[in-house]
Amino acid sequence: MLDFSFTEEQEMIRRMVRDFGQKELAPGYAARVKAGSVPPEMIKKIADLGLMGLNIPEQYEGQMKDAVTTGVILEELARHADDAAYLVFNNYAQANFVVLGNDDLKREWLPAMARGRKIVLMAATEAEAGSDLANLKTIARKDGDYYILNGEKNRVTFLQQGHAATVLARTDPSSRRLTPFLVPLDLPGVTRAPIADLGTESTGGGIMSLEDVRLPGKYRLGDEEGKGFYAAMRTFDCVRAFGALESLAKADVTLQETLDYARQRVQFNRPIARFQGVSFRLAEAATRIELGRWLCYRVLWLKDKGLPHSKEAAMVKWWCPKTAFDIIHECLLIHGHYGYSKDLPIEQRLRDAILPEIGDGTAEIMKSIIVREILGREYLDF
Repeated sequence: MLDFSFTEEQEMIRRMVRDFGQKELAPGYAARVKAGSVPPEMIKKIADLGLMGLNIPEQYEGQMKDAVTTGVILEELARHADDAAYLVFNNYAQANFVVLGNDDLKREWLPAMARGRKIVLMAATEAEAGSDLANLKTIARKDGDYYILNGEKNRVTFLQQGHAATVLARTDPSSRRLTPFLVPLDLPGVTRAPIADLGTESTGGGIMSLEDVRLPGKYRLGDEEGKGFYAAMRTFDCVRAFGALESLAKADVTLQETLDYARQRVQFNRPIARFQGVSFRLAEAATRIELGRWLCYRVLWLKDKGLPHSKEAAMVKWWCPKTAFDIIHECLLIHGHYGYSKDLPIEQRLRDAILPEIGDGTAEIMKSIIVREILGREYLDF
């Protein structure tokens, strides 16, 4: 028999995170967006709940959770504050890389990540290497017990608040194989420049430049050059489902607000919810959210069962962010000019909803993965 229910523990965690989101995260979100950062005291509160250690082993002070439970947490965080969801999402993803480091590196960084004292970022994208990461130009040249890094990374999330970055580089300029390095951002030669993005302003993205950065060899992630990146990426399919759930959560909370508005807003002597031109759009939005949400949780269930899920993860990654954006847009239109104003949070959510369509793989790349899975690699056109 299929079981589409969550465990009692997962429901308890959902209630805990929802209560925290309503009381602590939502009230100050607009101010954090305006400030362009997440205050350290807020990060500490998130860490004190154990949410910064969801993918960090207990021996390093983490609180490991299965993929479905992590999805529940991220879904609830995203309902109340995009920055908190991104922060926890980012920590989960980067722990996949840091655990590939040597014992000294793990003891130095993982407990600090779990406590929220150190934020590790992903520095992969470059001006000419987004979907085609193998085309990146950043080079790590071996120099005795050190590596010398040169290159530039674009759109590094939380760059202004970060303490280190997982930098993807090539150790052999003639090879397409990539090696991840953990690069402390206070090293000489590392510079940061902010970027004024359209949305998710509180995540403080920017450009990271590396000029003759001398990095001790112990900061290489993975047993050998060119292997760490692929070892970490094998665990990344479920991360796409997390991002998809976050997108749908923003759409769902906007839909709930719009349902209330449609019941109260009167035109032509009746609530606009009684017009099929409005009610049918709301019905379609509720259907699409439900469809996407359950496919996301199926991906996470497959992950927990140790079953293949690349195809399903690619499906939710391209479909859910686009669907969420469309639903938020529809809800804004139902609110009319009131929804277009900054008096409501809809405009912020609409801008925030764009980024998940870009980061962690475009729709075209996701569809290529699906083609590979259902037709075979020989049918890919690149």
